[in-house]
Amino acid sequence: MSETKIEKVLFGTMPDGRDVFNYTLYDSKGQSVTVSEYACAITSIKVLNKFNKLIDVCLGYDTLDGYLNDKCCFGALVGRYANRIKGASFNLNGVTYKLEANNGNNTLHGGAKSLRRQIFKSQIQGNKVIFTRTSPDLELGFPGNFTVNNAISFEDGELRMDLSYISDKDTPVSITNHCYFNLNGHDCGQDILSHELKINANKYCEYDDELVAMAPALPVENTRFDFRDFRVINQGGYDHCFEVNHDGSQLAAAAQSDLSGIKLEVYSDMPAVQFYTGNSIGSVTGKENVIYKNYSGFALECQQFPNAVNEPRFPSPIIKANTPCSCFIAYKFI
Repeated sequence: MSETKIEKVLFGTMPDGRDVFNYTLYDSKGQSVTVSEYACAITSIKVLNKFNKLIDVCLGYDTLDGYLNDKCCFGALVGRYANRIKGASFNLNGVTYKLEANNGNNTLHGGAKSLRRQIFKSQIQGNKVIFTRTSPDLELGFPGNFTVNNAISFEDGELRMDLSYISDKDTPVSITNHCYFNLNGHDCGQDILSHELKINANKYCEYDDELVAMAPALPVENTRFDFRDFRVINQGGYDHCFEVNHDGSQLAAAAQSDLSGIKLEVYSDMPAVQFYTGNSIGSVTGKENVIYKNYSGFALECQQFPNAVNEPRFPSPIIKANTPCSCFIAYKFI
């Protein structure tokens, strides 16, 4: 196991005067990952391309203000519940919980001021940085005082997030990272449609007219959703949930670019992954004044199934009161 160097710097100051710090973790090759206390956001991922040059493959902003005004969830830790909950409500233990409808009639990523709009407490522990946030009971409508810890490490080109969480009431949980990748560099000026993608899934979910995933998951065979072997993405318009194969590998997906020679493998123990081609980025000024547009980056969001709290045909996303739970997401760059 290689030694990790960690640097802590001031990123900016919130309107209420609170300081926000960023941490940069370096591996033995000089590759690095930067993570912010704000939204626990991955703000930079610099890895070596085939020419042995460091390039930043993560879309994001240079300033805290960029993240405060962000509408794309660039790099953010998303929860309490990633993706959409239909009707912005659910019933649990005989109680109906009303959530914030921040995406038409539905709740998206837990609400407008969910984890991606919060400052996390942080501390360095050995080769990791631990980010912590406690969400009070009924914050944005979710039951239970809920605490999440995100232990981030970066070694030998692998960014790993070990998530642990607990609630004092039964509650639905689906936490993911919403990093947008362009393996040719965030500043390459090219979209990601020429990337090759593999998703370790035999089934995917169609969505309804409000983009809510529907059950049951359907076979990918003979559809444009068949990424069981590497193939060029070729077209945008993907914002779909895939049921990850239970084959023991914990590989959810992989992507690669011949131009840079960089390959990304995504691992997780969660049951689903959302593939999103950045269809609604629009026109955003990102790092180094680069203009990001639709399809400038793709996301592979490991998570519980969308709307699983209302759809019994999906695995239950409910964690039991006072029972520690955990999951992980790892991005491995080769």
